[in-house]
Amino acid sequence: MTGMSNVSKLAGEPSGQEFLVFYTGNEEYGIDILKVQEIRGYDQVTRIANTPAFIKGVTNLRGVIVPIVDLRVKFCEGDVEYDDNTVVIVLNLGQRVVGIVVDVCLTYCR
Repeated sequence: MTGMSNVSKLAGEPSGQEFLVFYTGNEEYGIDILKVQEIRGYDQVTRIANTPAFIKGVTNLRGVIVPIVDLRVKFCEGDVEYDDNTVVIVLNLGQRVVGIVVDVCLTYCR
């Protein structure tokens, strides 16, 4: 039975799992919709000294300190711009909450 389920996945049949689709640079990515806590506009963050450029800093989200990672800086070369399409996807990853900055958040798909 396991072999058949692997064939179904390779054949492109729906798995029943839903994904939030977003763009970073010219690349399209997806993340499990169940990991998404919320989607917010990009606000200024509190910088942290001696961190890599892709770590933008932290923000206080209803009493929870959330690190903000700019995937555009991590995955792309060159300068990035912050505009009306720039959003932060807040993810709940078990015991951790983290925000990722992306260019455009589209929708979810199965």
